[in-house]
Amino acid sequence: MTKTIALCGIDQALAAALEQRGEYSFLSFFDDPEQRGDVKLAYFLRDGWLVSLAVVGYPGAEGLKACDYLRTQNIALPILWLCDRREFEPEAKRLGVTFFANGPLATTEFITR
Repeated sequence: MTKTIALCGIDQALAAALEQRGEYSFLSFFDDPEQRGDVKLAYFLRDGWLVSLAVVGYPGAEGLKACDYLRTQNIALPILWLCDRREFEPEAKRLGVTFFANGPLATTEFITR
């Protein structure tokens, strides 16, 4: 069974590159003028859909807000936060979120790995 990974706050080009790898099933929740990606993901989860992991790519306070919102919507959801500001790590731990301090990879950086 293929694991499903939900992405929010991730660059569209990087999301497309991830989807082409075919190792996992990816669902991308992009921001639009009316709604952020994390809110779209939370609604998706409320409708009963299951994901194995949520990856949050928003930086700084935006990322913290997204992680906090997702955590309040689903206490058991594994969340990985890609952030380039290490000072947010204690807050991520408080929320039960795995924190990766290098931030999101650029599309070209991901493809060349």
